[in-house]
Amino acid sequence: MTWYKDWFQDANYRMMYEHRDEGEAETAVELIEQTVGRDPGRSVLDVACGSGRHSIAFARRGYRVTGIDLSPTLLEQARTQAQALGLNITFLQNDMRDIPDGTFDLAVNLFTSFGYFEKDEDNAEVIRNVAAHLVAGGWFVIDFLNALWVREHLIEHDTRVVGTGIHVEQTRWIEAGRIEKRILIRSAGEAREYIESVRLFDYADFERMLHDAGLELQHAFGSYSGAALDLETSPRLIMFTKR
Repeated sequence: MTWYKDWFQDANYRMMYEHRDEGEAETAVELIEQTVGRDPGRSVLDVACGSGRHSIAFARRGYRVTGIDLSPTLLEQARTQAQALGLNITFLQNDMRDIPDGTFDLAVNLFTSFGYFEKDEDNAEVIRNVAAHLVAGGWFVIDFLNALWVREHLIEHDTRVVGTGIHVEQTRWIEAGRIEKRILIRSAGEAREYIESVRLFDYADFERMLHDAGLELQHAFGSYSGAALDLETSPRLIMFTKR
């Protein structure tokens, strides 16, 4: 199942998630700085960086940033934006299991950019490889869905109109331990269908994978605002771990 290889290169992907903007990225980075401390001398690895929102937010604050992503389309957008802002960011086309050489003080994996692979071992490999490229005492922040909350609040179907009359229809369901989403986009008399599929890991699953990678869970939040994690009511699972 390699849905992400095509979807993340499609022009409709960025249109679908245009509400995930610079402001949201700044809020996430602010939470990270408040939790681990502000230190622009840190080297930062942004795993599955997409179009570079978080990489740019870190670089604006003075950090040395490397972003990796599989999509050449999103990476090109990231490079163009960084260049326009005069920011020196290294963007590399890498599978998230393939971490660049060197070590990092801080690694982040944000906006549910995890659980894409069919095999649990492949997903766990991401965490192990990130941990192996952290300095002693380095931080890894992973931001995912709170599976318990998702199961209780799943919106099975919704529609909306975006841009200049583009109709978007989304259908969601949970099957075989994954949250599946079918996206149907209709524009100018044409319709295109896309699939997203993410392994719905529970908090306990992350505790195990992080422990096996030699990472210690230090803090967990339930939203970008820094609200304490409540597995019953928090929509997100934002984990701060340390090597």
